[in-house]
Amino acid sequence: MSGATEKLLVWIGNPFFCKEMEKFGWRVAYQPYRPGSFHTIESVLELTGGERPDLILAADASVPPFLLGMETFPWLTAFYAVDAHIHSWYHIYAQGFDICLVSLQERMPFFTRRLLDPSLVWHFPPYARTECRPSANRPEKEWDMVFVGNVSQERQSRRAAFLSETAGKFPGLRVFPKGFFPDIYPKSRLILNECSYGELNFRVFEALGMGGCLLTPDIGPALTDMFRDGEELFTYPAYDTTALVELAGRLLHDAPLREKTAAAGLARIDDRHRASHRAEELSRKLHDLLSVGKAESLVATRLAKAAEIHHNFLRPLYLHHAESLEADFMREAFLSAAKGVNLPRSGF
Repeated sequence: MSGATEKLLVWIGNPFFCKEMEKFGWRVAYQPYRPGSFHTIESVLELTGGERPDLILAADASVPPFLLGMETFPWLTAFYAVDAHIHSWYHIYAQGFDICLVSLQERMPFFTRRLLDPSLVWHFPPYARTECRPSANRPEKEWDMVFVGNVSQERQSRRAAFLSETAGKFPGLRVFPKGFFPDIYPKSRLILNECSYGELNFRVFEALGMGGCLLTPDIGPALTDMFRDGEELFTYPAYDTTALVELAGRLLHDAPLREKTAAAGLARIDDRHRASHRAEELSRKLHDLLSVGKAESLVATRLAKAAEIHHNFLRPLYLHHAESLEADFMREAFLSAAKGVNLPRSGF
């Protein structure tokens, strides 16, 4: 789709799959989150040059609310919640949006308890990002098993302890607290995942999307409804180092099984779990709303309930952030938002 059929999408925050939306008939005006900034109806129009957007989407940046006053916006609005397992207030903030995309299936019930249409809370699971593609030139394997991710004792103490215990039993484990995973994963025979909150995380899709043989905790249906254990990846009981080491040892001695499973996992990602798949699905859902004229009625319903949404949900949330933030400018912004008065200007 192109030309006259293109719709204008204002995407603010984490980019996720916004670039891929352009393949499906959207003109994307993207603005990254900048620390200490927030956005209002005025700054959105500054970004578009005064053009009315068809949709504005606030994409989770794992920071305090950065789009304010959205319950009164005269356009379709959406919130993309990824870190709902970390930020317990996300489902409250989501009350101010017409549409909500939720990454974690187990968190969906929190978001569907809302004044607005609960059928417009959509499950959008993680996916393999654009850079998650195996190279045609496969490097030599350097390590038996790798983990790439934050292992801070302060923020990830349980993960750090688990990896330390695993390394004590499995000397072939290499842990990379920092690093560009597309440069690391292809050099390892096995890729280890850990889910700190029992969540289906992006690491599952990144590892499989690189053509790796993945070992990941068994977190239940959120994982096994999407991937076949023993055929596309391997699971182990969460934090059970004995079971994990036994599994890893068996796989190290069975290269054909590793390669077969990795190939099947990559095929599953290529079939339905890349950034372009999420963009295509979102575009289709939005097109359905726009083509039948439902978007206008959704906006009208939200505007009619804006005062109630603000008083019951957003105001307490804004007051909470006003009390917890140190920067005077941000405190002023959230206090103004809580009062429902004109917000101080914030440039992009």
